[in-house]
Amino acid sequence: MRSPLINSAIVAATFSASLIINNAYAGLIFSEDFSGLSTALENSLIVDWQDSTGGGFEVYPTGGAGARGMSGMFDHDNNPSTAEIVLPGGLEVNDTSGDVLLTATFSLGSTINANQLGSLSFFGGVRGGNATGATIEIFNLTEGISLTGVLVPTLGSFNWIYNEFNFSSTAASIGDQIQFRWEGGGTNSANGQEVALVSFSIIDDPAAAASVSEPFTLYIFALGIIDLALRRFKK
Repeated sequence: MRSPLINSAIVAATFSASLIINNAYAGLIFSEDFSGLSTALENSLIVDWQDSTGGGFEVYPTGGAGARGMSGMFDHDNNPSTAEIVLPGGLEVNDTSGDVLLTATFSLGSTINANQLGSLSFFGGVRGGNATGATIEIFNLTEGISLTGVLVPTLGSFNWIYNEFNFSSTAASIGDQIQFRWEGGGTNSANGQEVALVSFSIIDDPAAAASVSEPFTLYIFALGIIDLALRRFKK
């Protein structure tokens, strides 16, 4: 028969372990590298791409990057220690006029748990040296609320710059219609915001991960108590 000390230690260890290993799904939900023509966006079955002009999308491959003042290479993984790659494609928000609104709408098909975040990432650039008024916002259409507020992205005048914006699980539920909103800024179709490699992921919240250290310490401590109790019990 086990002693009460051993039983208590096992319960404590089991409780702590459950906090550590009960992880929900985290990973890439969708990604768009703009390597296809504008029809690829128009026919997407995952994301509904729209803009305020209704005149299609100005998607361009690496060959069109230079004409728009942007490099044809970019740091695809936001890691300076790895080599840059050829830009598969980019999208100019201002297709036929200035300050165009580009939206990407999709249904949230995965639950975002309390220890996770929804994460939008993309690479930003500016054409024509003018993207005044360019913004990005993540909006929950189902609930009618902004998940981030209107934010100003970081845009490179030649090299693409990585942007990442997150929202918490309390602001969105599975099945909600989520919309990304890019305001092109600028004054005409020859300037404004440009985007490349748009991705949406569910990621682990770094703050929540840090809080796991306390139960993990308890778990290790409980294992030590079990070992000590077993040694004494054998005696």
